[in-house]
Amino acid sequence: MKKIGILIGSLLWLAFTLQAQFVAEPYARKIVDTLSHDYFAGRGYVEDGDLRAAHFIAAEFNRMGLQRFPKAMTYFQTFHFPVNTFPYPVVAIAGKDTLRTGIDFVPAASCPTIQGEYKLVWVDSALLSNEKRFRKFSKLRFDKIFLVMDDKGISTEDTKKAFKNLGMNPYGAKGIIRIKDKITWSVATDTTSYAQLDVVRNSLKREHKTMQLSIKNRFVSQHTTQNVIAYMPGTTVPDSFIVLTAHYDHLGKIGPNVTFNGANDNASGVAMMLSLAKYFSENPQWCKYSISFIAFAGEEAGLIGSKYFTMNPIIPLNKIRLLLNVDLMGGGEDGITVVNGKEQPRIYQTMTTINNELQLLKTIKERSNAPNSDHYYFAEAGVPAVFLYTMGSYKHYHDVNDRAENLELTKFNEVFTLITELIKRY
Repeated sequence: MKKIGILIGSLLWLAFTLQAQFVAEPYARKIVDTLSHDYFAGRGYVEDGDLRAAHFIAAEFNRMGLQRFPKAMTYFQTFHFPVNTFPYPVVAIAGKDTLRTGIDFVPAASCPTIQGEYKLVWVDSALLSNEKRFRKFSKLRFDKIFLVMDDKGISTEDTKKAFKNLGMNPYGAKGIIRIKDKITWSVATDTTSYAQLDVVRNSLKREHKTMQLSIKNRFVSQHTTQNVIAYMPGTTVPDSFIVLTAHYDHLGKIGPNVTFNGANDNASGVAMMLSLAKYFSENPQWCKYSISFIAFAGEEAGLIGSKYFTMNPIIPLNKIRLLLNVDLMGGGEDGITVVNGKEQPRIYQTMTTINNELQLLKTIKERSNAPNSDHYYFAEAGVPAVFLYTMGSYKHYHDVNDRAENLELTKFNEVFTLITELIKRY
């Protein structure tokens, strides 16, 4: 009997594995490759990148036969927000050395237009700890200066505080350069009164006495974007919902040639959401509750799309029995983390039980709620909501190397199986 039980267990695991591979991985790879293509311009705010991505996702919803909500003419929920963009070439020349945009440096997302040549003054622990040098420094004419902020070697609390205060530009310097071991970019909904650049350590040297800059921003006070929303009705309790979400926006472009493609963040999450939509649209017998699929815009700009939805809900929030938000789905060799899992023990424990039964992932880690993805405002509104992300060796995040060819979707099938089983048992 024991051998028969083991055989049955092995056959069940094989069935689950084949199901996940057949449904999830080939289709998911197609979605990641597509949304990470340069055509989508980093799914940001230059060249209509976010709109192009939204139309692609809506077309996939339509192809699967997913429904629009009553009274909705399209799959879109439109809203507006301000955003700072850089549609023009960005140039930085240190001394006689031209820095590579996106590789050696990036302008801060909130950087205003700035053009000219500026003197570089280094701010480091040696300057901050020397009273005579600092007194001389404080008498400089700062309107022609860029402060180069190098935090290497800064250790004492007083020195750290002084360094941080200088980073807030109290002397009115023309700009600030922050020396970083790794540069990342982001999205800003405003602009600062002074310029700021992040430069990779060793790309800027002490012998570089000046910096020539040509940065031209375009601030859009009312950028129009959209959440993309569809659903399939449940067979037994159609007025209650399971909601599966992922944000489709990313960082966009700096100038015409530097694209942040966002393969892991978050083409992989959209691939997971669409893979789940494909699976359940082909297997409606598992849809006891209605299932809604939401691709959020504006996540990188501050969870704007999901916040807008919770304030203007198409689904009554008290009708959502479970919300699963997926982001960063490309890894997983070290397991996954369930954000808000501590506050939602039923969800976390069910996932752990499934993982123990099917031996899918190395670990499922739980952590408390945090405003780090689109589950947050739902959780704050009382919705049983969690955010899943994979853990592993993939380190490209908010940089130009987060590209489809670098992303292996290491445990994508296993996470897919975990989620489908959770929904079936919920």
